[in-house]
Amino acid sequence: MSNRKIKVLIVEDSAVAQRLLKTLVESDERFELVAVAVNGKQACEFVVKFRPDVVSMDILMPVMDGVEATRRIMQETPVPIVIVSSYYQSSELEMAMRVLKAGAVSIITRPNGPGHSKYEQSSRQYLNTLKLMSEISVVKRGKEKTAPLPVSPVQLPASSKINIPEPGGFRALAIGASAGGPEGLSTILSGLPAGFPVPVFVVQHIDSHFAEGFATWLNSFSELPVSIAVNGEKAMPGRVYLAPGNHHLSLSPGGTLCTHKEMPVNSSRPSVDVLFNSLAQVYGKNTLAVLLSGMGKDGAEGLKKLYDAGAFTLAQEESSCLVYGMPGEAVKLGAVCKVLTPDNILLEINRLINK
Repeated sequence: MSNRKIKVLIVEDSAVAQRLLKTLVESDERFELVAVAVNGKQACEFVVKFRPDVVSMDILMPVMDGVEATRRIMQETPVPIVIVSSYYQSSELEMAMRVLKAGAVSIITRPNGPGHSKYEQSSRQYLNTLKLMSEISVVKRGKEKTAPLPVSPVQLPASSKINIPEPGGFRALAIGASAGGPEGLSTILSGLPAGFPVPVFVVQHIDSHFAEGFATWLNSFSELPVSIAVNGEKAMPGRVYLAPGNHHLSLSPGGTLCTHKEMPVNSSRPSVDVLFNSLAQVYGKNTLAVLLSGMGKDGAEGLKKLYDAGAFTLAQEESSCLVYGMPGEAVKLGAVCKVLTPDNILLEINRLINK
């Protein structure tokens, strides 16, 4: 194991916030603070100059904001970017969702200052998030596409098979995502038609403070209404149910939503595996399940259970993933019917559901 310190670039225009974040990073022996940038333009320059392992990125800044800086960095010199946001500012919240789509790996609230009751907790979360996200291998993001890419054949393990769904046999669409997932999720939800005949269940790993804002952002381009799942609510066709912040989402027999705070699974709450496992029991082969970009392995085993139950399973193709962890693990398990880009996942969903 290398003892090399993790190189951190802080991007923050507020002098007060700069001092707080600098103090936290410099007080932790795991890190080396390589530079502090005061705007997005300077951040782009410093990423090239100092080659940090992880970037702590503000959103609202002069000259160039965090959205554009993240987009440029991920297109030119990709590095894990953690968005540090004041979630209580509505204008910043909307931009935070856009920066996730641009390629940021995580978003957290700015740590509280000394003297605050949650100073220790929020500081620990900030530093541990930088450590965890620095370990991600991110890929260069391409320019925004104007048309779907052609379907390319992907070599799956020999054990993989194609489950043939019965016409009109699907009863649920389930999507799991983590780091890099919002980009693919926006592609899919923006292309599902009004009157979609089955309910859509989504688990996206995201800081609990941003779950409501994430639902609002999804609603801004989805023809299907998106809402935070409510415990005991009956799942209805043509609606999208998002797992609440820091709560698992599962489905009970009869199609009733269940949200709960049982122990994290794969270090995640909400967990994609919890949702997929419940759907394997309730709907089995009548489920269409998708696993998008994300770090770790959450959702892979649940997708395998669905696959074994006869469900139709899709995973995001590697070159289109910001992080290939979750879909890659599912492919290794032989849990996937097809591996496609988000554009082609959308085409496949509409083809299968409308069959």
